[in-house]
Amino acid sequence: MSEANVEIVRAAYQSFNRTHELDVEAFQPNIEWHTRDDLPDSGRHRGYAGVAQHLFSWVEAFEDLRVDPEELIDADDLVVAVVRLRGRMRGSGHDVEMEETHVWRLLDGKATEVREYQTKAEALKAVELKA
Repeated sequence: MSEANVEIVRAAYQSFNRTHELDVEAFQPNIEWHTRDDLPDSGRHRGYAGVAQHLFSWVEAFEDLRVDPEELIDADDLVVAVVRLRGRMRGSGHDVEMEETHVWRLLDGKATEVREYQTKAEALKAVELKA
């Protein structure tokens, strides 16, 4: 089942990059998205509406926003996704590129939780996996 989870996560990023919207097919209705503590929008976003609003705030802030998985690590009911975010700040035209790591928890083929981490090492430590 875990390799299927990796493909679900990959498809969710691909869908976001195409539509800039939440792909509800990839998430449980009670999804929780936990943003990084070091970001201005840190916190917990709940349910389709809460997560969609969080993602929309990023889409509003950036032109040409992309979130590309560079590495997907299969860990049974977890998928660790090292991602690169790219975009251009609306208004300033400043290009932004950053890497962060998302840990997805899946149940029955849909995400129940996503947690953001600044680094891969931090994420792996949080889920007790070795690099």
